[in-house]
Amino acid sequence: MSRRILVTGASGMLGSHVLSVLSAKNDVLGWSHGADRAPLHRIDATHAGQVEQFFRTHTPEVCVHCIASPDVLACERDPHMAAQLNSQTTKQVARACTEYGAKLVYISSEYVFDGTASDGYTEDSQPRPLQIYGETKLRGEEHAAQVPHHLTVRLPVLYGGPVPGRKPTWLEAMLRSLEQGLPVELDDHFERQPTWSYDVATVLARAIDEEVEGILHVATQEGLTKYAWGVKVAEAAGLPSSLLRPVPAPPETSGPRKPARPWLHTHRLQQLGISPPPGVSERAAAYVRSLGGAWRT
Repeated sequence: MSRRILVTGASGMLGSHVLSVLSAKNDVLGWSHGADRAPLHRIDATHAGQVEQFFRTHTPEVCVHCIASPDVLACERDPHMAAQLNSQTTKQVARACTEYGAKLVYISSEYVFDGTASDGYTEDSQPRPLQIYGETKLRGEEHAAQVPHHLTVRLPVLYGGPVPGRKPTWLEAMLRSLEQGLPVELDDHFERQPTWSYDVATVLARAIDEEVEGILHVATQEGLTKYAWGVKVAEAAGLPSSLLRPVPAPPETSGPRKPARPWLHTHRLQQLGISPPPGVSERAAAYVRSLGGAWRT
């Protein structure tokens, strides 16, 4: 059944994949702060009037809210910006979804947890963020929960293709350095569940089709440090992983606090009959191909 779906943050890494995947079977519109070309509309999601007018005019049945500031350090340096993008936009969108009867799918983060639980986290685990980014994403969850039949999707760190107008990702920068024969230092302490944004978009599409509600964790079940992750991607690109240098735990005073292991369990996803996304070991080659050599100078 085709639906009218709004994707906010549709020009970002995850949002662009969500827009593409959902467009296969639905009438999909997107918001972008910078672009204004079909199917994208330039909207300031912190502006209540613009949000309300868009919903009144276009009456989406589902809204996938991808707008966020995922830069943890930038959020720590500018708490107002973090609150505006991660919390206030969600409040505006949640209010409009409630008023116009749209289902809200809110994209949240592993950073709502402190990473101290040795056995990881389920959807029912108690959030305890360590930094402003996690705090503002948790407030977004609270706003989303006010919408009837909402779905909050917690994600781990994602990777994907280049985003127009944004600086290269650390993976693209790493590949460029290796191509030039330069060594690269990578963290070998914090364990993550790096997941390809395209795979997340595919799972989201199915969750929307099947009317999933509540909280859902979507994450690969392969754990890697940044160093181990970089090795797999470098080898998939045919570049010398021997130039990568593992770095142990950084001093506690260096930057915002990070959860050491905010492991997202996907038991509920599997109970719904949906397999967790594949890990980097399976996806590294496809990811490198998707870049099309974008890291090369």
